[in-house]
Amino acid sequence: MTACRLLSKASMPWLLALWCSFPECLSAQTPRWRWSNPAPHGANVQGMAYEMGLTVQIGERGQIYTSEDLAFWEPRASGTTNALRAATFLGSRLLVTGENGTVLYADSLEDFQLVSLGTGNWLEGVAASGTLAVAVGDNAAVYSSSDGAAWTAEAIPGVTNWLRSVAYGGNNFVAVGEGGLIATRGNNPTWTVQANGQPFHFNQVRYIGSQFFAVADNGTCWAGSVNLRTWTPVSPAPGATNPLHALAGTNDSLLVAGQNEVRLQENGGAWMNQITATTNFPAPAWTYYSASYQGSLYFLAGRSGMMVEGFKTNAGPTLWVTRTDPIRQWLWDVARTENFYAAAGDYGTILTSEDGVNWNLELVPDAVTNRVFLGIGGSSNGLVAAGNKGALVFSPNLITNIVSTNLAGTNWIVVTNPVSTVGVVWNAVTAPTTNDLHGVARQGGQWIVCGAGGTILTSADGTNWAAQTAPTGAYLSSVAAFPGGWVATGDRGVALTSTNGTNWITQTTGTTNWLYRVRWLNGRLVAVGENGTILTGTNGADWAAQASGSARWLNAVEHVGGNYYAAGNQGTVLISSNAAQWNSIGTLTQKSLYGAASDGSQLVLAGLEGAVLRAQIVPRQTPVNFQRFSRAAGQNLISFAGKTDQRFTLQRGTNLVDWSNGVTLELLDRSGTLLFLEAADTNAPPVEFFRALLAP
Repeated sequence: MTACRLLSKASMPWLLALWCSFPECLSAQTPRWRWSNPAPHGANVQGMAYEMGLTVQIGERGQIYTSEDLAFWEPRASGTTNALRAATFLGSRLLVTGENGTVLYADSLEDFQLVSLGTGNWLEGVAASGTLAVAVGDNAAVYSSSDGAAWTAEAIPGVTNWLRSVAYGGNNFVAVGEGGLIATRGNNPTWTVQANGQPFHFNQVRYIGSQFFAVADNGTCWAGSVNLRTWTPVSPAPGATNPLHALAGTNDSLLVAGQNEVRLQENGGAWMNQITATTNFPAPAWTYYSASYQGSLYFLAGRSGMMVEGFKTNAGPTLWVTRTDPIRQWLWDVARTENFYAAAGDYGTILTSEDGVNWNLELVPDAVTNRVFLGIGGSSNGLVAAGNKGALVFSPNLITNIVSTNLAGTNWIVVTNPVSTVGVVWNAVTAPTTNDLHGVARQGGQWIVCGAGGTILTSADGTNWAAQTAPTGAYLSSVAAFPGGWVATGDRGVALTSTNGTNWITQTTGTTNWLYRVRWLNGRLVAVGENGTILTGTNGADWAAQASGSARWLNAVEHVGGNYYAAGNQGTVLISSNAAQWNSIGTLTQKSLYGAASDGSQLVLAGLEGAVLRAQIVPRQTPVNFQRFSRAAGQNLISFAGKTDQRFTLQRGTNLVDWSNGVTLELLDRSGTLLFLEAADTNAPPVEFFRALLAP
């Protein structure tokens, strides 16, 4: 049954909210992935376009995000998982190009049209005049279009260089690429080579002010002459030693950015290193792929969704500011207790989240801030994180009082609430080893931690640990509890079992591949690892190999919503209904994923550079609430509240029987709220009902 809310807007100033249910089913579908960390998203921003106050970012796995304020970024459905590499506007039409000849065009951000040019060449750059768009890419690929829908192949005579960028200005298109290639085109489809054969590659070209500029992978920036026949390094040189990928500017300033490079030139003066600038607000050292100037500020974006804004102060330096400061440490494991998620990673990083959406960085003891936590596990009664060089920390379930002050009307009320310290307070404990520790599991009143050199540790309280003898010297990267006791897996296909956590025996697995993770899921043991290995069993002694269809490392496995999910290197995600037949579904990123956890309806994955992805596998069926409705100046303003990631169709009618579908909306804000503004019907009926019907 699908829950919804009803709201009535009549000529009288009253509202009616009702519960209702309908027999529509929320069907299973490919997971709809969303970024939880880094915020607002963690996609590699390979290209940007800015027009009419709208900023568009495009990147890996077909991701498109748009923003009108550089704060809230809305994901857009591109209809493709191909990598997207460049974006521009042809008039008011948005054009995007990318992997394997992919072209997208859109007159509405809700409706992207996919065009395939029938080529395997990646289209790395796209630019447009008022009437013509040109896309360039691999193997000297060049295409032109007057509308973004129909494209014509063009050729640069005698050139096979891969082209990386194209720009338009002054009635000319300029394309640049590998081997220092520069080619130009006027209003007719005839290309002229202006430069070629250099020992470096141009990465991007832009028309700034009244001149073309190009940046290269050797840290240089070049300027074109008026006739575009002569290209010379900008003097004085930027001073960069790393590859430059992006540039932007105005008539009197020029910004270049790339791999740990952000340099600014003003009024033709000396280049200033913005990363090492002597200011309290330097640009972060990072890899930037895209840059734009937006009237009053510079805007940089790059790897893992890094976004930085540069503001010029009066007669002072440019100040660089990030709106959010998400954790970008590598995360090696994530676990779910009865009430919250916990993730662990590099530099003593521990994150917790109640909903999988909003994550908090927890404070750990100074002694472990330089350690790498490789595993985390436990329950609401306690958590253990384990890491390199024998690092162990324990978070106990103790009750403490939190005093808060709330305003009720005109009165301040002091409230004391008892809360648990689990996941918040962490204590360093002494391990009887300096070996790296990796796998963590708990069952009943016993903890097991395993690691390098066949290390197995046991504890009854998470604080006092004893070393047990293992019949192997292999690296044990995972341990899990199951009805028959315990199973630990690791390097060289090793699997050990124990009924009590103390006495361990070796089992035959039939593989020498590293079994990186083992879990007890839905009545069976599932082990995943090197070369796409998947083994299943029920007793830890008898294992059956399953064909994963992947040769990549699989690092985590989880069960939710009737399906198994395995995650691994380069963003690999596999799905199976029976743990035997697996299909690849991928996700939002090509970053490696090392941890998976679920609250029973939501799947959370964690991995490199702080990546935390979530998907609502079992749709939430709590209704979306109407908080407010107003109609003024020919517009309807509706405020909704529900759970983040809920999707719903706004329906309307003049009675409670006949309904018409409106737009489908999603609660994207991390607060679970949405403010929706629409043009009101000029012939609105005297009484109008609205309802929010949940959508998968």
